[in-house]
Amino acid sequence: MLGALTACALAPAAAAAAGGPIESLQRSAKSLEPAPGDAFDDRGQLAADGCMVEQHEYRFPKCVYGDKRSRKTVVLFGDSQAMHWFPALVRVARERGWRLIGRVRAGCPPAAIRFSGRCDRWRAETLRRIERHDEPDLVVTGSGVVYGAIVGGRRLGSKASAKHLRKGYARTMRRLRRTGAQVAVMKTLSWAPNRIVSCVRDHPRKLRRCAFDRKQPTNRAFEARAAKRVKGARLIDARDAVCLKRICPAVTDGLIVYRDPKHLSATYARTLSNWLDARLPRL
Repeated sequence: MLGALTACALAPAAAAAAGGPIESLQRSAKSLEPAPGDAFDDRGQLAADGCMVEQHEYRFPKCVYGDKRSRKTVVLFGDSQAMHWFPALVRVARERGWRLIGRVRAGCPPAAIRFSGRCDRWRAETLRRIERHDEPDLVVTGSGVVYGAIVGGRRLGSKASAKHLRKGYARTMRRLRRTGAQVAVMKTLSWAPNRIVSCVRDHPRKLRRCAFDRKQPTNRAFEARAAKRVKGARLIDARDAVCLKRICPAVTDGLIVYRDPKHLSATYARTLSNWLDARLPRL
């Protein structure tokens, strides 16, 4: 048995099947999944299949999941903050009989801003492909980092960039809405400390040390503010599923929650499929 979430904590495999938000703080664990040494690479099937376009790349892999013959198409679009929802979303797609297309690129904001030549070209071409070929019924999008926008040939700081990201993300959402698709925007989660996985590795009997303040600064909420400006965009806030009222656990039911400061582990993200299913639109 694992250390106490309750008197009878679930084993990792059982926890993954159970799903649902975190309900209490796990203070110790005899085993962990993924193993701390493997957590950073626990990015899920989309990455394993080569469908995450890396920052130095300019390509458009064909990445289709779920029911490939379905008349209902869902596109996952954004940066790595979008990709870490794939393990939950693909389970929803299989359950609902959706065709799911992955269109994600590391370090590239979906917001319509000037950021870098290769990223900006990839975004423009990806949006054209979504409009002309994917014909989505739903686009699930995510973007969490305050990327430095280029304005007048100068790279802006985070505060000024957040304003441009908010406006640029709203423009992107409106463009996606014009395809006729519904748009679901994943709100950025609280960011974990830089050494969260190392903390779990070093203190498996004292996991309270590795929990962190839910109010950690994140990204100036540009994505939430953008979603509120776009008619028909649905904002999905998963903080209540991943965190308690004041703190965010590093481990729950023996599962490492974050693989690095800004991304969920794929192992944990899978457990949120039922939670996500309840919040996505019915197509």
